[in-house]
Amino acid sequence: MTTAIIMAGGRSSRMRASLGRTHKALVKVLGVSMLERNLLTLLSHNVREIFLAIGSGERSLLAFAQGRAHKIAHASGAQLKLFIEETPLGTIGAAKAIETASDDLLVVNVDNLTSLDLSALVEHHRATKSALTIATHIEHFEVPFGQVSVKNGAIVQYVEKPVIPVSLCSGAYVLSRSARLNIPSRKPVGAPELVNLLLHAKLKVSAFSHSSPWIDVNDSSLIHKAEKLIMNNFEGFELWRQPATEETVTLCVFRGRRVAFVQSPSGNASKNAWLPTEAVLRQDDTPLTTAYRLSNKIGMRWTGKPHVLASFDELDVRKKQRTRHHIFVAEEAHGRKRAQPWRRDRISWVSVTDLVAESSRTHGSLRTIAYLKAYVESQNSHSLGHR
Repeated sequence: MTTAIIMAGGRSSRMRASLGRTHKALVKVLGVSMLERNLLTLLSHNVREIFLAIGSGERSLLAFAQGRAHKIAHASGAQLKLFIEETPLGTIGAAKAIETASDDLLVVNVDNLTSLDLSALVEHHRATKSALTIATHIEHFEVPFGQVSVKNGAIVQYVEKPVIPVSLCSGAYVLSRSARLNIPSRKPVGAPELVNLLLHAKLKVSAFSHSSPWIDVNDSSLIHKAEKLIMNNFEGFELWRQPATEETVTLCVFRGRRVAFVQSPSGNASKNAWLPTEAVLRQDDTPLTTAYRLSNKIGMRWTGKPHVLASFDELDVRKKQRTRHHIFVAEEAHGRKRAQPWRRDRISWVSVTDLVAESSRTHGSLRTIAYLKAYVESQNSHSLGHR
């Protein structure tokens, strides 16, 4: 069984300089903190012993780890163990002190979000019998100047602002026991320093090349970019590798920037209104057919065909079970009356920007709200659907 560590021991200086006091591990991307996203990803890959490296002065981060993060791990049958860095240990120094029976240690950075197949990364590491394996990917960079090729003093080619592919580290590693023994003790150690130490010792360092979506979210300017990346690739980011206990469909019918809520006449919009949702998919039903059934149930019609905004898995830490939520969006058809009233209930139109994350809502509802807000803020909403 693989053991993993989430590196969150940095001071988050760049994120705090652009966003405020919040440590980047607690910054939310589509309603879920980056720490929780990394934790859920590891659990999805059946990692059941997880360490979290955090700085000794990060009280909010420590509280989250001891609260919700611990509950998530426990609900999945895993252990979350804290490693407190009394002094900063760099990007990989904490791996030295981790005590585990596993020969290999999977290392991920809390500000890296990716759909990388971590199980395949570990399998590759073991198959190559490497001391260290680094996940790598290609990024393309535009050179802001003209590139010239010179041969024997003569220009043989001139390319204006060429785009050059560069192989980069994806911030995920697998360290063998021998690699961890080579990490210097009680001092900050970065991944580049460890790689060079291992190469100098003639130990094998392997690359695991992948083309999975990836982003490093180390300042606030990249949060919106990360949300777009996840929305365009939600299957890899939001769905666990294992089937969920049940599935639900939520239908979001829009009228401009407002979305239809079902509201009881005796209630008010903030307390007794909800998005039309089918709690459990019927046997042999698909999410799309369920969305159509919801439309008929509430007597609404839309233009075009509804499309999936996102699907995501939500873990109920109390029931210890996962639900897969499918969020469909559509635009209201103009000039048509509702086919039928929904008994005595009525439709209320609520501005998405007015939706508030109430403490009484489930985390699944909070994530749905985050997706809806990102959807209406996009200039080209249909480009954010399933692809």
